[in-house]
Amino acid sequence: DGTYLITGGLGALGLEVASWLASAGAKHVVLTGRNAAKGEAAARIAKLNEQGAKVIVKQADVSKKEDVAGLLAWIEKELPPLKGVVHAAGVLDDGMVGEQTWERFRKVMAPKALGAAFLAEALSGQQQPLDFLALFSSAASILGNPGQTNYAAANAVLDALALGGAPPSRHSATSLN
Repeated sequence: DGTYLITGGLGALGLEVASWLASAGAKHVVLTGRNAAKGEAAARIAKLNEQGAKVIVKQADVSKKEDVAGLLAWIEKELPPLKGVVHAAGVLDDGMVGEQTWERFRKVMAPKALGAAFLAEALSGQQQPLDFLALFSSAASILGNPGQTNYAAANAVLDALALGGAPPSRHSATSLN
């Protein structure tokens, strides 16, 4: 009787969560990604639909505020109420500290950190509360990982959001784009 949204839904983690939700009885699952589903992702989605779940792929870039707002408005208009969100969007661009550039940080921070901030902001206006909002982070934010300073930083933002910290300001969020 509800809809579940998975950002980064076409990646391995997103597809695994979609399978788990469907096996737990979720009937309406929306997967988002910047690209269309193809290859193995398309095959897994087809299998979930054959098993009785209604899995819909919507192209959206969660690092763009207007895409997040449009996606949530579409769900509200077209599907049962949104009950849960899993934010699994993310990309890697590994390199040692001396090789890192602002562009490489932006590339990694945008989907994970901005996406979470834009989701949190948009979801705060929802009339019906969610059953859950899951932010997929990594131990890299605490332990570090060679060559992943940008990834560790992006995950630290998610950790702060999960602990009730304020999302990045509109100015700082916009400047990442």
